[in-house]
Amino acid sequence: MSQIEQIQAALEEKNYDQLNSILEQYHPVDIAQIIEELSEDESINLFSALEFDAALQVLEEIDSHRKYFILTNVEHSYARKLIREMPVDDVADLLGDLEDQEKRRILSLLGENKQTDLIDLLAYAKNSAGGRMTTEYVAFPKEERAKDVLNKLAEMAIDAETIYYVYAVDSQGRLVGVVSLRDLILAPEETPIEDFMQTDVKKVNALQDQEEVARLIKKYGFLALPVVDDDDVLLGIVTVDDAMTVVEEETTEDILKLSGSNADERIDVGEVSPWARAKRRLPWILLAIAGEIISGRVIDDFSAALQTIVALSFFIPVLMDMGGNVGTQSAAIMVRGLATGEMNTSSIAKNVLREATVGIILGIANGFLVAAITYTWQGEMLLGVVVGLAMIFNLTLAAMLGAFIPLVWYKLGHDPAVASGPLVTSILDIVGLFVYFSTATWILKL
Repeated sequence: MSQIEQIQAALEEKNYDQLNSILEQYHPVDIAQIIEELSEDESINLFSALEFDAALQVLEEIDSHRKYFILTNVEHSYARKLIREMPVDDVADLLGDLEDQEKRRILSLLGENKQTDLIDLLAYAKNSAGGRMTTEYVAFPKEERAKDVLNKLAEMAIDAETIYYVYAVDSQGRLVGVVSLRDLILAPEETPIEDFMQTDVKKVNALQDQEEVARLIKKYGFLALPVVDDDDVLLGIVTVDDAMTVVEEETTEDILKLSGSNADERIDVGEVSPWARAKRRLPWILLAIAGEIISGRVIDDFSAALQTIVALSFFIPVLMDMGGNVGTQSAAIMVRGLATGEMNTSSIAKNVLREATVGIILGIANGFLVAAITYTWQGEMLLGVVVGLAMIFNLTLAAMLGAFIPLVWYKLGHDPAVASGPLVTSILDIVGLFVYFSTATWILKL
């Protein structure tokens, strides 16, 4: 019997002693995964059997929809206790995934102060630094003495998301410095924190994109990054665990967009009807159909050449597929580089030229190979030349388009992943076919 089956059997028999002995072996993250695999009734019973601290940790790891189900199906007083102990940014993330009626139900469980904090957080876009930050941080006036900070820190640590950094602010609440916990402990007791704080503070504006926040945390190895407004007033912090979540979400989103799928499908595969999911993908499929219809028109315009040398049609799939593969590879490299900040976007021409060089090398290597195969198979030297030249051109163009389209889209302020998959492939099919048949008509005198 598997562990899941043992848990289900203990739940069915209401043998909570056995259930707790099984759950003691698991980390809260593992318990959250188990809850996701159980039925709704089983998940409620298992969750209710947990100690409060364990239940709180498990709740933070569950997806928003199951979290809402649990909070609205356990005892009302227990739900209020749970959600009031949750980090405010986690509650904000939960509310951001819910419908208006569901939001109001969750907000009713909260105290007035936490409701105010949440309303402030929800004013920011979910994918911004403000939308990702927590207001549960530790900050002191810069004049505060090290001894007093340490004494108060013990009380504040219970409600803070992290205490590894203590932020120093002026009388207007503006961020002026940061002190590590190590420096605070080692500092002379009577010394104001402004005397040993670091004034070169890395920070982000609340309106900055969450990807930029994640890049900075990764670049500098921070455990948290302060978030400020336009006047440098400290608003909150984004912690490293939230940054990791951002990286995972953005990577998944880019992969889905590159394939022409909607980014929302990463979270609701089992909760949205096939019709709704199909409707999300339909625009990209229609774009591909339009491209293929135009490609068909190109083939029709050169039907005389095809009738003269039927063998020209044999190599269409090879040319189209190879171009699509190289174009998608180049687009993926560009999107990945832009997402991680490793790509220098100052010069579009430089980046496109670099990928064009790769395309030329791939094109020459594959062009000579396919030309040799064509000559061996068909016994026509000129036909081999046509196919080889078309391959060189297609792969070069594919690499250039795969780099150019994401970069231009990014420069225009849009997500480069959106315009990189189906669009690159459709353009390549049209232009590649035109070049192939034009080259054949020219060289073969058709």
